[in-house]
Amino acid sequence: MSKKISKEDLKSPDQVTKALREGFVWTTSHSQFIVMTIAAFILIGGGYSVYSYFAEKKEITMQEKYFGIEKKYTEAKRGFDDVVRAEAAAAGNKDKTKKTPAVDISKKATGDLEKDYGAVVADFETLIAEASGAKAGQMSALNVAEIYLSYGKTDLAIAALEKVSKGLSSSGAISSLVWMQLGNAYANKNDCKIAIEKWQNIVSSKGLMFAHGEAKLRQGLCFESLNDSAKAEQMYSEVATKDAAADTASAREAQRYLRLLKAKKNL
Repeated sequence: MSKKISKEDLKSPDQVTKALREGFVWTTSHSQFIVMTIAAFILIGGGYSVYSYFAEKKEITMQEKYFGIEKKYTEAKRGFDDVVRAEAAAAGNKDKTKKTPAVDISKKATGDLEKDYGAVVADFETLIAEASGAKAGQMSALNVAEIYLSYGKTDLAIAALEKVSKGLSSSGAISSLVWMQLGNAYANKNDCKIAIEKWQNIVSSKGLMFAHGEAKLRQGLCFESLNDSAKAEQMYSEVATKDAAADTASAREAQRYLRLLKAKKNL
């Protein structure tokens, strides 16, 4: 998001959409955070009704399935990332006498989704179908959407996230992640009108106030790409004002976009 935008860029709404794609398409690559988030949502304890007991038991069973799939995904992704880092180290090594990490070509991603993650994707999709309203299904959707987006398959990412969106609660980290990523995916395919609607699910929920600033900022970017400068300015101003005291990243970005928007008006 630190990329400078020239006067020519300011004249083109497409540049804003490009910035949105490059800077705000969020992915759930931090597996440890995902695991901790899920663990926090597992229902534990007694005193529940029979229905609650079985609902909890089913959720835990789904969680166990999820962790098994997530482990396979993490291991495969780590292998691909290790190869990328090793290749980068070798390419940047100007001292040929200095050894660099060996590259295991067998662990290199092929760029073909089916070859790289086919089994993992199928397992995630199966779990989504079995538990679309459960946390395990929602986290599976986030992970498989990350995979689809990294291979340029935006429509498949949207389809996976839409399957679990109806079962989202009005609060909690997982709900905010799904709505945020769903909006990102629509923005990624230049469908900003729907993206704005998806992010509005966050903005309209008191239980998701921790994500309001980020959602409004993304809405502002999309409004600007739709040539609705007034609405974009409103979004940026709200974030810049309400989050200014906390000095959040969203507030700083909102202030920057406000300056760019005013500069565009003066061209």
